[in-house]
Amino acid sequence: MFGYSFKFNFLLDSLKNSSINFRQVLVYSKFFTNFVALTLGNLNKEISYSFKHSWLYFVHLLEALQKTMASLSVNTLYEISFEIKRLFDRYRYFFKKHIYTINHKRIALNYFYFSMWTGLSGAALATMIRLEMAYPGSPFFKGDSIKYLQVATAHGLIMVFFVVVPIFFGGFANFLIPYHVGSKDVAFPRLNSIGFWIQPLGFLLVAKIAFLRTTSWKYYDKTSFFLQPYNKFVYKNFFHFLTGELSFNSFKQSLDEVLFLFLWKPRKKITNTDYTSFFFNPLNLSFLDSFFYYSDNLWSLANKVVSSRRKKIYVTKCSNRAAVTAGWTFITPFSSNMKYSGFGAQDILLVSVVLAGISTTISFTNLLITRRTLVAPGLRNRRVLIPFITISLLLTLRLLAIVTPILGAAVIMSLMDRHWQTSFFDFAYGGDPILFQHLFWFFGHPEVYILIIPSFGVANIVLPFYTMRRMSSKHHMIWAVYVMAYMGFVVWGHHMYLVGLDHRSRNIYSTITIMISLPATIKLVNWTLTLANSAIQVDLVFMFFCSYIFFFLTGGFTGMWLSHVGLNISVHDTFYVVAHFHLMLAGAAMMGAFTGLYYYYNTFFDVQYSKIFGFLHLVYYSAGIWTTFLPMFFLGFSGLPRRIHDFPAFFLGWHGLATCGHFLTMIGVVFFFLGIFDSTSENKSSILLNFGIPKIAKRAHLYFFKISYNNYINETASELPRVETRKFIIENTFNEYECVLPVLK
Repeated sequence: MFGYSFKFNFLLDSLKNSSINFRQVLVYSKFFTNFVALTLGNLNKEISYSFKHSWLYFVHLLEALQKTMASLSVNTLYEISFEIKRLFDRYRYFFKKHIYTINHKRIALNYFYFSMWTGLSGAALATMIRLEMAYPGSPFFKGDSIKYLQVATAHGLIMVFFVVVPIFFGGFANFLIPYHVGSKDVAFPRLNSIGFWIQPLGFLLVAKIAFLRTTSWKYYDKTSFFLQPYNKFVYKNFFHFLTGELSFNSFKQSLDEVLFLFLWKPRKKITNTDYTSFFFNPLNLSFLDSFFYYSDNLWSLANKVVSSRRKKIYVTKCSNRAAVTAGWTFITPFSSNMKYSGFGAQDILLVSVVLAGISTTISFTNLLITRRTLVAPGLRNRRVLIPFITISLLLTLRLLAIVTPILGAAVIMSLMDRHWQTSFFDFAYGGDPILFQHLFWFFGHPEVYILIIPSFGVANIVLPFYTMRRMSSKHHMIWAVYVMAYMGFVVWGHHMYLVGLDHRSRNIYSTITIMISLPATIKLVNWTLTLANSAIQVDLVFMFFCSYIFFFLTGGFTGMWLSHVGLNISVHDTFYVVAHFHLMLAGAAMMGAFTGLYYYYNTFFDVQYSKIFGFLHLVYYSAGIWTTFLPMFFLGFSGLPRRIHDFPAFFLGWHGLATCGHFLTMIGVVFFFLGIFDSTSENKSSILLNFGIPKIAKRAHLYFFKISYNNYINETASELPRVETRKFIIENTFNEYECVLPVLK
């Protein structure tokens, strides 16, 4: 058996490293048939042996069960039946409460739980990346750069589409918006439930790329322009194969006609088709299998190439892992061309993004209709009466309504380029690969503001509560968010300075990007003014808010560097970019989410949060994020590129420090989940502070502050001259410096 395997592997390697003579390949068909037959024989023996011992075990189990039943009494049977009924009722209650629910609060909690699981999976992928970059020499992936890119791609997709978006627009929006607009529920509760359950489907597709087969034989022919999936007579046997015979089979003589997408004109009739006797084809993991079929068998491909009149034909051995080298931004032509990425992982990622877009579309449509139709009469046209967090959430839902169809169109066009022989992004056939980047970043950059603007709303609702002051200049804060959101639609080109934009366009994008710093500065100034001369109660939520401010300030400041054309070109595609957007997302956006989660903790979960684990979560998570991403700024200044699985030993210090910081962050995440477990197990009842009504201690603290503040004002005012004295000084001192202008005649 080992000899056959060695010869077969040697044959494949020789075919891969030399020019393929397909007529010679057919000579090895009988050898391949013998190889598969031997494999099947060994497999049959193992199955028979396992079945025999499994049957003996089943017989012994039945005998033991018979003896046990004979020794049971009637009371014992009654107790067992009662326990079974109790378990059944419990699980029925669980399904009714969590699975079949249409309550907006329960669906919001499902979004939170889903984001926790996806966040853990994304953090596990980030841990793989940091272990790979801990030392030079590829210690984790052992030089497999394709697998490293696969992990980095899945990490980016999961964190953006399946962690942050469900937290804000699934969790906070579903729970708070109906309450804050005066409605009992959303406009379409069942549609709301459907929108949630589509999210796990997309996440499972992203996770599925880790379980695909590693290699496959792929056929690529751009000269064939359309498929023929509707010729039912030709494809009758093929569909029968898909539905009924998914194993080793002996096919009919019409295999050459039914197995492929295109009809061929053979030069001569090939009579020897013995090599198809044991054709093995496991079911591919894609929805396209019900319509089309891509063969990955070398021998049948060789037959087709020999009998073909086509000229431009590629037959390559591709890796399904190589299909995700385009990254989470799906850079064309790698993501849109079957020549560069095999059938499998890339298609699954594209479909997962489509599912995430469908779920988001259902959510924002439902919530915006709720705001329009179910709002309380007094709030219909009075935006200033709605809480800050709801204002920011409704604004970002409108932004999602604009940009989500653009991303869906780009992804669907990419799928059409891959499977339906269009050429939207294929330059050789009249397409434009840069068009996909324009479409993606027209979605991608507003998406950044979509993720960060809800955290502004959280900050604006937390800060007045812990300072006992209303927000400074509420109208300016609202319009700053609006200006920032809508200016974000016209700056997507700063992601594309190196794709060939003319200098005029780059200057326009750069200028407008810098202008966005003005509304962000307005927000920071108003937060500072609200903090000034206020009765601050330093609590866990307030400390999360302070950490959020520092993350947002640093991330925004480093983003201004990237808006400049020259500086952007010097650090483009380096670790500087990685540090910048991780400080904004893993730092600012997630800190805003944690701030809101702890602020509304017992509104969501009906228990108090664990303060000790909350403080540990804050300290370790914040310290870990700073320690992870500050070194990456210096790596970017040194020009070290990202998406490369190895690096010179010269940068070991910065990368080692970043890896240590990542594990600090993971410790903080562990404390977060320990806090959830501790608060649930303690099950402390809610207190008034968490519902927005101050405690007696906080009210007394405010009184002491007001008394001391009034004493300070009185002491300062006593040192100033009285009103009569000031009037006398003004009238008798400043008049002599006045000059009368001569009247010109």
